[in-house]
Amino acid sequence: MAASRAARQGPGTALVLAAALLGRPALAADVTVTVEPDADRRPISPLIYGVSFGSMAQANRLRWPVRRWGGNAVTRYSWEDDVNNRASDWFFYNIENDHPDPSQLPHGSSSDRFIDQTRAAGGEVLLTVPTIGWTPIDRARRWGFSVAKYGPQAQTECTVTGFPPWCNHDAGNGVRPDGTDITGNDPTDTSRPVGPAFVTSWMQHIASRVGGAAAGGVRLFALDNEPFLWPYTHRDVHPQLTSYDEMWTRTRDYARAIKAQDPAAKVLGPADWGWCAYFFSALDGCRPGPDRAAHGNLDFLDWYLEQVAADYVATGVKLLDYLDIHYYPQAPNVALSDDESAATSALRLRTVKSLYDPAYLDESWINDMGMGPVRLIPRLRAWLDGRFTGAAAAARPGLALSEYNWGHDDGVSSALAQAEVLAVLGREGVDLATRWVAPSDGSRVEDAFRLYLDYDGLGGRVTGDSVRATSSNVDQVGAYAIRGGTMLYLLLFNKDTVARTVAVGMAGGWTETAALFRFSAASRLGPAGSGAPAAGVLNLTLPARSATLATAPLRAPSAGTSFHTVTPCRVVDTRLATAAHGGPALIAGVTRTFDLGGRCGIPDTAAAVSLNVAVTAPSTAGNLGLAPAGAAATTSSLNYAAGQTRGNNAVIMVGASAGLSVRPNQASGTVHVILDVNGYFE
Repeated sequence: MAASRAARQGPGTALVLAAALLGRPALAADVTVTVEPDADRRPISPLIYGVSFGSMAQANRLRWPVRRWGGNAVTRYSWEDDVNNRASDWFFYNIENDHPDPSQLPHGSSSDRFIDQTRAAGGEVLLTVPTIGWTPIDRARRWGFSVAKYGPQAQTECTVTGFPPWCNHDAGNGVRPDGTDITGNDPTDTSRPVGPAFVTSWMQHIASRVGGAAAGGVRLFALDNEPFLWPYTHRDVHPQLTSYDEMWTRTRDYARAIKAQDPAAKVLGPADWGWCAYFFSALDGCRPGPDRAAHGNLDFLDWYLEQVAADYVATGVKLLDYLDIHYYPQAPNVALSDDESAATSALRLRTVKSLYDPAYLDESWINDMGMGPVRLIPRLRAWLDGRFTGAAAAARPGLALSEYNWGHDDGVSSALAQAEVLAVLGREGVDLATRWVAPSDGSRVEDAFRLYLDYDGLGGRVTGDSVRATSSNVDQVGAYAIRGGTMLYLLLFNKDTVARTVAVGMAGGWTETAALFRFSAASRLGPAGSGAPAAGVLNLTLPARSATLATAPLRAPSAGTSFHTVTPCRVVDTRLATAAHGGPALIAGVTRTFDLGGRCGIPDTAAAVSLNVAVTAPSTAGNLGLAPAGAAATTSSLNYAAGQTRGNNAVIMVGASAGLSVRPNQASGTVHVILDVNGYFE
């Protein structure tokens, strides 16, 4: 937690530290940043750069590592009839999804297409499966609170929509004109009861199409969506207040069924809505109550994890692979808001510290509860650390944040906050994250993701290990560093409304010119020139409200580097559709990254590899670019003509986990690539 350390140290400490590391007087700058590439190394999971839904065109461009099928409407999604109940979001309606030929269902459903599109774009699907116990009856339009059946209501579809021809005067909101909820309705007006077999049958259907989890099919399954809100969002079928015991029983029963169906599947839970749900059940509300008292007065998530750990010790089956929560900053107008006023913009950028900083007091009703700082990620890790020890240690779940949001898609502060959130998730070791929802195509928040997934417009991705970066003033400039094999990626976020000068020192000194990429209040993401170090220090001027990525080589094979031969071994063959380092064929102009570490005797610590490179069946003429993971693979290692099979030898530097970026630089179509390794440098 380098940034929070700097906040406690004060602005002078990092300046002195930088000077000591560099062995020279401190430089005059608004902010000093110190990078220590060998300190606090922690691998960054590529799954933190995920989103919910989003367009197919965007998925193809950015190659989202994970796309989530989630939200209120999927709690009652019927995979058999391809219909969702929209719950309280839209008058408890069953609404069918478009399908060219419903007689072919369940084949070709919207969920089938979502899975196919995500996999075709190289991503993983995070599939939310229903555990509420109800699903739509059929593919017909139905609604939960009929005015004819249950009497006059405060709103109908027509009063909300202004009486267009298609509106339904009979579809009410389940609230009487006096403001009281209608109770005792019949849930079978819209829905039928289902159990775990409904989910496992869906898994069987998916596996029949794309294979099981171990064969490259769907691997990630979330246990429904925000169960502690069911008494409100889905009260037509679940009016009872969700309790500790109900949550655990549903987790146990559905997770066991999922694991029995596919032992390689990964389960996420409890996927609940936010702050109150971490500590209290819906039965108690957002305060200590009898349900909590009956469960040892334990915070809900702590108790929930206690059950998961105990079940593993008793059965040997790991039911929960990710502790999954949702988080929306509660400060006014920060999340899901287009408020870009000066006060809200500054507040939005400060609230990023709620993810990690033990000194940051939340500027919302959360602080009024007297529970101390949010410090979300350390808090969750403490619960995990406390429960998964001894015999349960092997079942310790990863950490997932499957819903979060820091503002609307086109705000400057929203984009800057989103970019820093991604940096924090990487540094703090979160294992998976998906924003609600995918940013709109071409938006500023899309630029925040592109900073990591396509910073140069050529498929350049930031990958590797988080390492220590210390800023002298995190409220002015946040600093994060990532070491990707031979590359260093430095992320600098100027949160101020004026330009700031930054002096960046590094243990051992800067030796290489850094390529700069940036978005700001005045410009969209793009190249921003370069920065040449002077006397081992990189001096930069950061525009107001800007995010800057500096990329520079960190080390390369030299005369003192050792070369190790290995028996020639195939590490990549895209002709093999189901292999871990196999297909599909590479797409023209799209970079694909292969982690070679651990394969064919190549260690994660390799600096470079010696390869035989071959291409076959290219659609058009072009060349194959190879580069360290995260660097732009635009330099040709092999030229070829349409339809030609060609080979060449190459020595290529690699990134973290011996990662190698491969990009076919051709006009259109695809090409198959085969890589055989015969040695590596270390």
